[in-house]
Amino acid sequence: MVQESNRQKKGSEITIRQMDIDDISSVYHLGEDLFTSDKLPILYRTWDPNEVTDYFGSDREYCLVAEKQGEILGFIIATTIMKEGTAWNKYGYLSWIGVDKAYQRTNLGQRLYRRLEDRMMEDGVRMIMCDTEANNFGAIGFFRAIGFTERRKHIWLAKTLKRQKKNLGKKVQPE
Repeated sequence: MVQESNRQKKGSEITIRQMDIDDISSVYHLGEDLFTSDKLPILYRTWDPNEVTDYFGSDREYCLVAEKQGEILGFIIATTIMKEGTAWNKYGYLSWIGVDKAYQRTNLGQRLYRRLEDRMMEDGVRMIMCDTEANNFGAIGFFRAIGFTERRKHIWLAKTLKRQKKNLGKKVQPE
């Protein structure tokens, strides 16, 4: 019971708002802490500064942050995709969601998602998609808890390419 009241206290002081330009650095660094290559070595998308700036530049209305006393504690970054001639025409795609480790399991991720979903519904989105690795059980549990269902299984294949040996000092004759 005490633990629950602490969670509510933590969450009640947090504001969720649209990201602004001054938040980009904080969001990037939080993502850097959460999406490290040592924890996710074959993540098919990489976390880099462009992940934040590209979405912020093109889909600012779907870039939200959770803030407490000027500190960014979480973020959600998404976009929309137009597909004329399909069942829904306009789809949402949740690209990244991250919550500071100290605030995980406080419903902050759910609060961020609900605000994003409200915005997308206002903009005519009828389906939101997201993806994660098959063994990321924490993320899968989170997405199921907020109403996502598995639509279809895909398999992402990867191949590491060998570097070609450089010709040291040898001139290659044109054919």
